[in-house]
Amino acid sequence: MGKRRKGREIVLQSLYASLISGGDVLVVLEDQLLRRESAPETVAFARDLARKIKANRPDTEAWLKTLISARWDPSRLGTLELCILHLGLTELKHSPEVPFRAVINEACELARRYCEEGAIGFVNGVLDRAAHQVYPDAAVAQAVVVPDDDADDADDADAGSPESSDLDADFGDTPLRGDAAIDPGKDR
Repeated sequence: MGKRRKGREIVLQSLYASLISGGDVLVVLEDQLLRRESAPETVAFARDLARKIKANRPDTEAWLKTLISARWDPSRLGTLELCILHLGLTELKHSPEVPFRAVINEACELARRYCEEGAIGFVNGVLDRAAHQVYPDAAVAQAVVVPDDDADDADDADAGSPESSDLDADFGDTPLRGDAAIDPGKDR
């Protein structure tokens, strides 16, 4: 597993634990890092991403609502899906050194690993829409589809197989796991 992929997974688990426990995401992350043996690059990447998520949480939550509210009630999203979307949106907007296709691909891989099947398409659609906003001049017209195999870290290349995407596609009744919504007043 690639160092960034492992770092994203640790951050996702920390975000989830902080939402459930009400703890600060950075404190929870440090606890997670103490329990694991991770490469220094993984630890640095995870800390940087978690700091960006925490620092930009209000803006990211507002942005997420604009991305999905026309088609989906945010309160219907599961906790894991919200965490994955926060991670992906933060990385899209605040980590320009990571290719946007890699961000989308990695978020979809997390959804594949931790959520029910329908969440993958939803995460892909929301992050594809966000990428259009962050990189309007880039050729973002194609969505990323995560291959079924356990590929190496997609950050090493502009990864993913493109598939046609409709920005106005209806998200429908995608079955998502989890029932907790983000509480804007809760400190993570």
